[in-house]
Amino acid sequence: MLGQNDHSVGDLCLVKGQLVGVGRTCALIIPQKKYYRFGWPNNGVSVHVAVTSARHRELNKMLSIHDCMHRAPLSAAKASLNGRWLVTGCIDSTVRVWRQDSQSIELCATLSGHEGGHITCIDVSTVFGTIVTGCSHGNVLVWDLRSLTFMRKLHHSFKEEAEKSLLPISLTPVVSVSINHKNGNIVTLVGSNLSIFDINANLLACIGPGKEYPAQNRPTCAVSTDCPDWMEQGIVAITGHSSGDILMWGLDHDNKCWKLRHIMPEKPHTCAITALRVADDRQDVLLVGDKSGKVSICKTLQLENLNQQDLAIVADELRMGVQEQNLSSDEVIFRRVT
Repeated sequence: MLGQNDHSVGDLCLVKGQLVGVGRTCALIIPQKKYYRFGWPNNGVSVHVAVTSARHRELNKMLSIHDCMHRAPLSAAKASLNGRWLVTGCIDSTVRVWRQDSQSIELCATLSGHEGGHITCIDVSTVFGTIVTGCSHGNVLVWDLRSLTFMRKLHHSFKEEAEKSLLPISLTPVVSVSINHKNGNIVTLVGSNLSIFDINANLLACIGPGKEYPAQNRPTCAVSTDCPDWMEQGIVAITGHSSGDILMWGLDHDNKCWKLRHIMPEKPHTCAITALRVADDRQDVLLVGDKSGKVSICKTLQLENLNQQDLAIVADELRMGVQEQNLSSDEVIFRRVT
């Protein structure tokens, strides 16, 4: 895996059809075809080549080092999709926002509020001017990217119920946070509990281990899609699990709960999923990486474009009840690209 000795995949992207994966302590800068590497003893980041070019012919070549960005080692980092912002999290619970300009990285703000928990995950949306951070104490905070100030804390119903019962769920770490860049919804994975909030921090749905996934097959990462949540059969979030399973979720607004839409029938991964990205403007490509360093690409296929053999397979699956919902001619299924 690029950028580290650990085999776990930390981030992925597609560059001209080429799948690029970097390690657990790395964050891709997609427009620049580079990546940040963090966790160094210098309390900063280094910038490396993610995709070779005429200018940079050596893969993983270190281009620059930025020291003393925090007072302790970094535990998380995330670049904005346009590559202009870098948000870093530290083991001392602070979050810092940086503006990247050519070879320099300029500090814009230090954000405090996680109260001792080291930062475990970050997402940033320039569309909505939002930063979301999660920490090892299970807290998810939302910040304003424009004013660089605190906005709100997301309140998870399962945590509040557990705290009333004196259970130690409040210290369950946040595994993933992910922003929908079309409507501002926020998907969180805290421990084994998957939640989704709207842009105003109203809880839309929450699910924990049970019927849809057992505790021994807990989610290990989650990502929001850019699908509008009002679409009846839309997939608004995707989870990767400890067994390598990939589940796709929609929203039941009437009952305020998650609806399992699809389970990937093909299973190229047999260990914990550590990275997911929904790529392409049409949101029809899913990139998957796991703990062993294996990566895969899954693409959606329109039913009207399938050949007779594939249509027969889909028809058999429907008859056998593999998929609960009825698929119309416009709807899609994911198939792995070999």
